[in-house]
Amino acid sequence: MTKNNKLQDLPWLAALLVVAVTVFSFVFNPKPDFNGDNCYYYANATSLAAGRGYADMFGEPTNNFPPGYPLLMAPLRLFTSSIIAQKVLNLVFLGAGVVLLFFILTGAGLKRSLSFLICSAVIVTPHILEFSTIMMSEASCICCIMLVLWLYMRMPQEEREQWRSPLFYCFLAALVFSFYIRTQCMALIAAFAVTFLLAKRWRSAMAVAAAFTVGYAPWAIRNALLGLGQSRYIEQIEPAKIADTLKMLVSQAIPESIIPFMDIDYDAVPDAQTWLIAAVWLVLIIYGAWAMKRLRLPILLALAGTLLVVSLIDTPSRYRYIVIVLPLLTAAFMTGIWKIGTLCCKRLTGKELTPWLLALLFLPIFPIFKTIEINNKHTIWGLYVYGKMDTPDNLKNFFLVGQALRQYDRNAIVATRKPELFYLHSGLRGKYFLETSDEKALIRDLVDKKVGYVVIDQLGYPATFEYLLPCTQRHPEIFRPIIHEKNPHTFVLQIDRFKAIEFIKRDSE
Repeated sequence: MTKNNKLQDLPWLAALLVVAVTVFSFVFNPKPDFNGDNCYYYANATSLAAGRGYADMFGEPTNNFPPGYPLLMAPLRLFTSSIIAQKVLNLVFLGAGVVLLFFILTGAGLKRSLSFLICSAVIVTPHILEFSTIMMSEASCICCIMLVLWLYMRMPQEEREQWRSPLFYCFLAALVFSFYIRTQCMALIAAFAVTFLLAKRWRSAMAVAAAFTVGYAPWAIRNALLGLGQSRYIEQIEPAKIADTLKMLVSQAIPESIIPFMDIDYDAVPDAQTWLIAAVWLVLIIYGAWAMKRLRLPILLALAGTLLVVSLIDTPSRYRYIVIVLPLLTAAFMTGIWKIGTLCCKRLTGKELTPWLLALLFLPIFPIFKTIEINNKHTIWGLYVYGKMDTPDNLKNFFLVGQALRQYDRNAIVATRKPELFYLHSGLRGKYFLETSDEKALIRDLVDKKVGYVVIDQLGYPATFEYLLPCTQRHPEIFRPIIHEKNPHTFVLQIDRFKAIEFIKRDSE
């Protein structure tokens, strides 16, 4: 890149920064998310920062999630326990990924104005923002994917020169690390291997395969030595449902996720109109990706591979597992519209379509005057409303009793229906209680797990009221209330271990 080109990029990058800071500030939610996965990531990062290796809240080695994102969280976790700091880090990853995308698109021959609009569209995409404002791996994975593509564009394309370039080895390292952030990036690795094979760059294809083998080996060996078995995603593979999931992704998830934003009922069977829209979307995506010169094969293969990998997993994923490729889908989609629009304009007027007309695609994302339902995160305004909502009283009390218990016993082990969420807010380790009406088995399980306290919460899980609460009420000599929050009633009960063991022995006689 020449000095002149760099100077020409600066105003666009500055404008992108303004868009990013404005949008991020608008939708930022300082409250922790209430899903369990982000709690596990935090626990894994805490373990790494403490020098205990990749482990759970109890220090037990785990392979529940790939270690890449917790590894990126760990340096910050060394200095602060702040959840807000980790959320800001995620937005930094997204911002860096968008900047890399800008250079990728201009390097692929797109106008700066079009590249700016595409990057702005990525920034305001609600699904991307949704996962970038919580402690989840999507933002860091997007950044890593963009780094891979940027390095691919920058490194020498002639194979002999490629092997002499440090950028090629950085490319291989980033490619392998993307897999360590999210397993589905196997599709990206396969896409580049196939790209090199089709270009008859045999040594480069072998280098990709070798880099993945060498890079993955330590993780595989570690899991084998610890007896952790295979990834949990392997168990979710359901070949019989591949076709159904693929149909959902193509006809519903992709049209709903890309600008312009559409309302999709995932529970409804796609009708002819839905399939027609999906077909138009696919044509635009394929045409737009094909216009990206050197990137056309990697992008098309990565997108196809991602859809295939996601289709293997038997889970109601909806749009969740395509979030990491939404920047590429959006880029291809908008490029396709502009290319086709330019062809039409040249035939009619002899001029190309101005990219600024694509700004009209942004309008459906900002329904500021539309009534937003609670928990609706599918618009910019919805994310803003969700971020400003108060924590529900049942959750607030759940967190309050956790903080109070920490003051009472910093080494407490607690049984609750949401132990990972309890840990995130109190730092206290938690276990699930046994969901059984057999009181002896339930109490024995608590004793065996060395649980000292149980939480009776109002989070709405039936197991708490069906199993745990009746057991504690029938055995007040074992379960003693020590902490209580009202409206709604939330309790922490201390377990008398001696009396619990006595009950188990007496009941066995």
